[in-house]
Amino acid sequence: MTNSQSMRRLVAYSGFGLVGLGLAACGESSTAPGGEQEVISRVTLTLTPANGGAPLTAFIEDADGNGPGAPSAQVGALALVRGASYTGTVKFENRLVNPPEDITEEVEEEANEHRVYYTVTGSGVTITTTDRDPQGRPLGLAFTKAVGATSAAGTTRVVLCHYDDAPKNGSSTSCQGETDIDVTFNFTIAN
Repeated sequence: MTNSQSMRRLVAYSGFGLVGLGLAACGESSTAPGGEQEVISRVTLTLTPANGGAPLTAFIEDADGNGPGAPSAQVGALALVRGASYTGTVKFENRLVNPPEDITEEVEEEANEHRVYYTVTGSGVTITTTDRDPQGRPLGLAFTKAVGATSAAGTTRVVLCHYDDAPKNGSSTSCQGETDIDVTFNFTIAN
C-alpha cells in the first residue's frame, strides 16, 4: 500500500468517525434529566379528614399558564379543624388545551425530575410529604396535614419544582431547579 493510499483510507475512516459522532450528538439521550417546563393553568388541593368526613377542595387558576399574569383568587374554602389531621393531594392541570391535560400524571411519570414543595404560615399546622420518587426522594403529590390544638389560620404555598439542569436533592427544603408553578392557598381554622 502506498503512502497516498494509506492517507486516503485514513481520511475516509476519519470522515465516517465524524459522521458517527455528529449523529450521536444530535440524538436525544433517554437518560438525560429534565424536559420542557410544564404549562399549568389550574392547581387543586384536596384535603380528606383522616377520621372521615367530606373532603375539602380548593383551586387556583393561572389563565396564561406560565405567563406574566397573576393567578386568580382561590375558589373553595379550606376550613380546617383544630386537632384534626388530613390526607392531602395536589392536582396540576393544563386547561388551556382541549381536552384539558392532567399534568399530575406527567409529574408522576417523571418523578425523578419533579418535587412539590409546601410552605405553611400560621402556627401549629404542618405538612409532611408521604410519596417518593423511584430513587426514594420526596415527590409531594401526596401528603398529610396536621392541625394542632392551638393552631391559627394561615396559608399554604405550593411550588412545583422541575429539575432540568440542577440535580434533584432529597434533603432540599426549597426549589433549586425551575419553577413550573407557584401558588398560595388560604386556610381557616375552626374549633
